Amino acid sequence: MAEAGVISSRPADEERYDVEKEHNAGEPDTSSSRSAEQELDTVAKPVRPVTGIKWALAYSSLIVSVLLFSMDNTIVADIQPSILNSFGGIDKLPWIGLGFQAGAMTVLPAGQAYGTFSTKTMFLASVILFEVGSALCGGAPNMNAMIVGRVLTGVGGAATYCGGLTYITVLTTEHERPLYMAGIAVMYAVGSVIGPVVGGGFADSRATWRWAFYINLVIAAALAPAFLWCLPAIDPKPGLRFAQKLRSQDWVGIVVYYGFTTVFTMAVTFGGAVYAWGSGSEITLWVMTGVLLAAFALVTLYHPLVPSAAKLYPFHLARRLELNNLQYQLFSAFGCLLITVYYTPLIFQFTRGDTPVEAGVRLLPVVCMVGFFSIVSGALMPKLGYHMPWYVFGNALILAGSACMYTIDSHTPASRIYGFTTLIGIGIGCTVLAGFSVVQVMLPAQDANAAVGFMAFGQALGGIAVLGAAGSVFQNLAPRYIAALLPGASTAEIQAVMAGTNSAFFYGLDPAVREEVVSAITRALSKTFAVNVAATAVAFVWSLTMSRKKLWVKS
Repeated sequence: MAEAGVISSRPADEERYDVEKEHNAGEPDTSSSRSAEQELDTVAKPVRPVTGIKWALAYSSLIVSVLLFSMDNTIVADIQPSILNSFGGIDKLPWIGLGFQAGAMTVLPAGQAYGTFSTKTMFLASVILFEVGSALCGGAPNMNAMIVGRVLTGVGGAATYCGGLTYITVLTTEHERPLYMAGIAVMYAVGSVIGPVVGGGFADSRATWRWAFYINLVIAAALAPAFLWCLPAIDPKPGLRFAQKLRSQDWVGIVVYYGFTTVFTMAVTFGGAVYAWGSGSEITLWVMTGVLLAAFALVTLYHPLVPSAAKLYPFHLARRLELNNLQYQLFSAFGCLLITVYYTPLIFQFTRGDTPVEAGVRLLPVVCMVGFFSIVSGALMPKLGYHMPWYVFGNALILAGSACMYTIDSHTPASRIYGFTTLIGIGIGCTVLAGFSVVQVMLPAQDANAAVGFMAFGQALGGIAVLGAAGSVFQNLAPRYIAALLPGASTAEIQAVMAGTNSAFFYGLDPAVREEVVSAITRALSKTFAVNVAATAVAFVWSLTMSRKKLWVKS
């Protein structure tokens, strides 16, 4: 039973669905001692414990917090020159992005923590940490402080994101959950797009780039009443004291995990940009990545002091091929979303001379389609009952749109690029966050938090690996193409051209040469979509093997 004022698990009314969903997933419910008939007789229909205006405010605050996290992921894209002008230290510039990405890998430990500690306490602590990091970034006196702030915002933002997913998982019934998850997808897509626009807008204003981070404090203050009074207190393990909960965490696994993800992030981010792929430093990073991955696997499998249910990585979920399939689908779709959001504006900036704001507006087809079809799939998937067709259809569209983007050049009409990115947006909308709802239907209630961490880990890893691979493609091809046109140009001059068309060196070129340089850069940018094609081709083939069973049943 729940303690006074505390919800101890998912809505009690939803427990009856655990038997049905296990039956329809082809696996019996071994966690319950009651028969399916007894469970079905318990309650006529599942309901949410939070309803009405209180639920509207709670849900709105959760999705806006996701918007802030996704916006912070991309907000530094257009303010890095301003930060350099303030602090210098160009050798530390890559750490601004790396710090956030490394911190964002907190999703797996956060998922485990939300299954142990009070959800409200965890969520509020995560929001506070995110805001502390934002304040440190905004008031940073030097580059080192900025990097520390970015790490804190990554950790706090990722934990806040996990908390939003956990709350929606716990507070919604399985039939309505996909639709509410669609709101998360919409906010993430919107935040990823407007991040550079907001950052660039502040950098060009009298407010300066620092308000790109301070704005988080203002929005969080506005959301604070909803966080405090509308989000319920949920204790997933009310029988344990706080000290017992601390001891139950897989601390050895957490330390090794952070070592692995940090080194992996460094290897992907620095490869081809900071270190040459064949350099000793880059090889060392990849060797350390392999060693730490092996160590993490050994700790997960054989650590004798941590019971299987308490281990950081939910290996019992990884044993099921369908769940691995769903995790990879999220890995691929999220990575493809980021590549489209990052590189499509650059194409317009180079070929059309767009400002960051104008280039952001050109992403509307992607954002609108991701949002609309996330809602469509979220509404129809539980009504129709099947998930496999959505993944096949979605991956086919992403594959087609990405293959078309691979063929563009500097003279491709904007209307065609809109069409190609629309296909990608529709496909991503059909699949990107659907897996969070699907796995909840397949698993018993006690695995809800582990499933959130499991899926969020795939999402975060996809964002780093897929986007990092695309960055390596661009960083390796663009200098080669430009050097062939400008044989006398130095490395610094080539990098200045790659950074944008506003450099004095670029404008000093002959107009005919400038046009050839733009064509070369556009060709390199288009090749980044080869990563989309490769990732989605695997996702499409694997989606064909998904279960064809009807998971959602009518109440």
